[in-house]
Amino acid sequence: MDLRRLTQNTGCRLLRGDALTEITSVCCDSRCAGPGALFVCLPGRHADGHDFAAQAVAAGAAAVLCTHDVPGLPAGCAVLLAGDPRRAMAALAARLYGEPARAMTMIGVTGTKGKTTTAHLLAAVLQADGRRVGLVGTNGVCWPGHRHDLNHTTPESCDLQLLLRRMADDGCDTCVMEVSSLGLKFDRAAEIEFAVGVFTNLSPDHIGPGEHPDFEDYFASKLRIFSQAAAACVNLDCDHADRVLEAARRSCPRMITFSQKDPSATIFGSQVRKVGGDILFRVKTPRYSREFRLTMPPSTAPVSAVILVFTTAHCSMRP
Repeated sequence: MDLRRLTQNTGCRLLRGDALTEITSVCCDSRCAGPGALFVCLPGRHADGHDFAAQAVAAGAAAVLCTHDVPGLPAGCAVLLAGDPRRAMAALAARLYGEPARAMTMIGVTGTKGKTTTAHLLAAVLQADGRRVGLVGTNGVCWPGHRHDLNHTTPESCDLQLLLRRMADDGCDTCVMEVSSLGLKFDRAAEIEFAVGVFTNLSPDHIGPGEHPDFEDYFASKLRIFSQAAAACVNLDCDHADRVLEAARRSCPRMITFSQKDPSATIFGSQVRKVGGDILFRVKTPRYSREFRLTMPPSTAPVSAVILVFTTAHCSMRP
């Protein structure tokens, strides 16, 4: 795709170079640059991407996106300017790779604890329903026949959009994503519309240099998932549940709640008990009341995570 089409209505401005330069990939790591790449200069905790622009061009990058001009780049290299390079990178990668998230039912799971357990259990439930499911998170990215390690729970948007493109091309109709607070704060999941945005729980975490300066920034970053979701799935037993619900109601057309304490929740879990190495519990929904047996030890799959899986599947399986 040429730069003119790629950057249309994205807020990016061509500073110099040919607007018809063909772009075949987007990256923010100069070591991944190659012929046809658009290299995005991102500010980082330890380094500034602008310092690696020349290295990316030497590796074959056809264009560079930056916040200010980078002196010394070859005359044939196209240079783009953007005020928010992270947001621009997400938009450009999504467009270049054909908006792959729109081809799948996207489910985003955020929260301090339980994201990985919830995502894996939910993927298994959806696979049992006959779906072809991709999974992105702490344990890497996988879909039937493929598995790759990741450097982040939520990859940079350029890498994430390419992975989603590969999933969709391989026939996946659903993707379950762990969406970290930093992934939301740094727009790694921007340009993705989630069918369901799941909020498991919240407690202080990832507060420090290079992450979140304080709990308020961490909390606000987590809440951003609702601005990208059609339905919110909220744990009423979570600390700060009132504020989570308020944020979800402002953004999401549909609300689903779950609880082990509040019978008014959309999905209510009760009568939890251990029998041998299994967990038995009852789930009550607007559609049914039924007992379930989970053949996993409680330490491996907290009941709250299991109830959350039923909740999310309830509002995502059949739109």
